[in-house]
Amino acid sequence: MKKYGFISVFVFLLGYFFYLISEILSLPKGVGYFYPVDDVYIHLEVAKNIADKFLFSINSNSFDPASSSILYSFFLSLLIKIFGDSSYYPLFINLTFGVLTSFYATNFVALQYGKKFAMLFALLLQPLAMIYLSAILGMEHTLHIFLIVLFFIFYNKLASGNVKAFSHLLIVVFFLGAVRFESIFLISAVIFVFIGQKKFRQGVLIGLVGFFPIIMYGLYSLLMGGLFFPNSVLVKSNFHVSGVQDFITILKSKFLSVDYIKYLLPFSIFYFIYAFSRYRNLKFQRFLEMEALPIIILLTSYGQLIFGIMTFRYENYLMIAYLFILVKICDYYLKTSDFSIPKLSAVLFIGYSVVFGLFKMYWYHPVLYTDSKNLYYNQYKLAQFLKKYYHSETIVANDIGAITYFTNIEVLDMYGLGSTDIAKYKYKNSGENDFSYFMGELSNRKNARIAAVYPEWFVGQIPQNWVLVGKWKMSNFRNPTIRYVNFYAVTKNDIPYLRKSLKEFKDNYFLR
Repeated sequence: MKKYGFISVFVFLLGYFFYLISEILSLPKGVGYFYPVDDVYIHLEVAKNIADKFLFSINSNSFDPASSSILYSFFLSLLIKIFGDSSYYPLFINLTFGVLTSFYATNFVALQYGKKFAMLFALLLQPLAMIYLSAILGMEHTLHIFLIVLFFIFYNKLASGNVKAFSHLLIVVFFLGAVRFESIFLISAVIFVFIGQKKFRQGVLIGLVGFFPIIMYGLYSLLMGGLFFPNSVLVKSNFHVSGVQDFITILKSKFLSVDYIKYLLPFSIFYFIYAFSRYRNLKFQRFLEMEALPIIILLTSYGQLIFGIMTFRYENYLMIAYLFILVKICDYYLKTSDFSIPKLSAVLFIGYSVVFGLFKMYWYHPVLYTDSKNLYYNQYKLAQFLKKYYHSETIVANDIGAITYFTNIEVLDMYGLGSTDIAKYKYKNSGENDFSYFMGELSNRKNARIAAVYPEWFVGQIPQNWVLVGKWKMSNFRNPTIRYVNFYAVTKNDIPYLRKSLKEFKDNYFLR
């Protein structure tokens, strides 16, 4: 049966090395590998500060927790502490967990449902769960997907009567709570299912263990002057809802979104048809016992949809879960000989999965094929400029990963991920329009002399006292809404030096 696991690993490595080599060849000779997303460099900078000062922050002189993955940042910091700094650690970690995920996921299907489904799973795994994408991006998502695989394996053992598997499940749930804060949805769903099964002790233990790293981080953050959740969780998600009307508005937008229609709606319809046809006369507690994993994943999915992000890598841990559930349901249908509407829905959903998987590969191709080059020629060049002319100073910016990792600057992140002061303001004043005044005051208080931001991101939010001195055109940037980086002098006294520095650097800028 292990051969299917190795086939799955082979498919993963094909995608991984194709894009790895393509991206290396797209860059100037000697550069090596440059990640396609700026966020990896946020993790690396936070990890450096953990290793050097035991400070979970992107800035070395203040508490600004830009990373939302406790486990991944500490994992990187451990490697930095032992072996020294290297930007290749995320690539190594993701390759390792990509191989492990591909092997153990497919091997689990082969052992549980036989070789008839193992090959189908091995071929659909990469297009749907995009493990090679997660690995190339260098983020914590590959580790997250691996933990989901372990969760399925140990929960399945527990459901089969292996009592010892519960202790293994607790360990997995602990790491899920530490790897990404979206695990709040999954942990809550597991608690709901255990309580619904009248297994109160197990439900309480899952809650205590799963929420422990999240609570410990929250207490540490509050003691350091931050917010309970990381800045990125509060800025990017919908955790902060000011009233019922706001919540209804969010629900409307989410359930009419493309992400819901293409990811969650087809799976929900498919599973509802299956569950209704098989369990409509069964008591709810018995239904929860037999269909615990699908219920957990559905509840997690709707939590992710409503309060989080469900596109561009954030959904991949759910896609592998959908694939597990698809195999489970198809295995049940294969044992029934009669034609039925539910069985037809399974065939249609398999067809949809194949088409959708191919679409995902096509859609993400330019992300992997061109974004590494784009980031190098834009973010790395900006980092070189800041390192040369604004070394060790405070800089106002919005894409903060590469410019902090490759320099020695302190950053004021206008978006809020890398600045606690700004994240607090946005969290507490989400409906107000005086952000520009706040930003102007904060930049002066922090002695910032320059702001380098995307103007399209902050329409009407640029402080009136900032002076636009120059702009760089983004070189072949794939995002159509981002065309320039604007350089502002924070005060009039900062104009001459900024203008002189831009002229000297001579790299794709347009002077005003």
